[in-house]
Amino acid sequence: MGVALRLINVELRLGSFKLGPITTSVSDGTYNVVMGPTGSGKSTLIKVIAGAYRPNSGSVIINEEDVTDKPPELRGIAYVPQGYALFDHMTVYENIEYGLKVRGVPRRIRAIEVRRIAEDLGILNLLNRGVRGLSGGESQKVALARALVIKPRVLLLDEPMSMMDVSTRESLIPLLRSIPSRFNTVVVHVTHDRNEAYALADKILVLNNGQLIEENEPEVIFTRPSSLFTAQFVGFSNILPAMAVKTPQGSMVRVGNHILYSTESIEGRVYVCIRPEWFREGNGDEGNVIKGVVLEVERASMGFKVMINADGIIFTAITQSKPSRGDSLSLTIPPSLIHLIPAIE
Repeated sequence: MGVALRLINVELRLGSFKLGPITTSVSDGTYNVVMGPTGSGKSTLIKVIAGAYRPNSGSVIINEEDVTDKPPELRGIAYVPQGYALFDHMTVYENIEYGLKVRGVPRRIRAIEVRRIAEDLGILNLLNRGVRGLSGGESQKVALARALVIKPRVLLLDEPMSMMDVSTRESLIPLLRSIPSRFNTVVVHVTHDRNEAYALADKILVLNNGQLIEENEPEVIFTRPSSLFTAQFVGFSNILPAMAVKTPQGSMVRVGNHILYSTESIEGRVYVCIRPEWFREGNGDEGNVIKGVVLEVERASMGFKVMINADGIIFTAITQSKPSRGDSLSLTIPPSLIHLIPAIE
């Protein structure tokens, strides 16, 4: 698998904000998600790739060509900004053909290509309509058609689903996910939504304060992150300082008065990281048992979010049953689901 996009020590200063230095690469035919909180530099990063910003230092390589000093139209990229930026005074057809028109593609070829991409995205029936009054999902598809019709090497999407309701967002996931294989392009998609990132990505890049914190497959980012920031950002609501000692089976970890076992082998000061949905109710035959008193109960999408006090340590779990405040509750967590992150000395 070849490399479609490479960033080498890319650094950009915008006022008091500094992006990078960032070095990374994305492979042919992949869907890549840049994830991080508001103000982390996600949109700035893809604007550097697009050519809207020129980095103070470093290189942007697309298809093995250094495009750092090239304008956006000569980079082989298409960029869909947040809000889609459709032309209100044009029809859907005219919006989609715009990129072909400015490139001097003959009218007859433009007509063929516009109809082909509209059919692929299921919007043939919209071609003669104005863009005002389109739904969020329809607007997104038109913006995607306008971007994809020029056959970009790299497609950049900035918060593409931020203006949609939940059901529209969910209905577009399969379409977005299919873009690399259907249209022979690489996608770099910016979001702060972790569910969106998990559903779409082949690779996730986590940004914070202009720095690339880590990058990996979604399964690793969401279950075995290497940094505390990532663990917090992707939903590990139990992050507890502890001491670990290696054992033949992994590690024995002391958290307050609790002794927990992890299959990860590590020694010294660590943070115990547990996702709330990984707990099971009751005393399991295999696993670490934590007994405590219920402090708070909240409704959650997957059940009930329950906080318990276990000998002065607060644990948060998702349960299927609804306990009451003051109830005694036992939770079980298997050693394989206790993730340890070394504490930085």
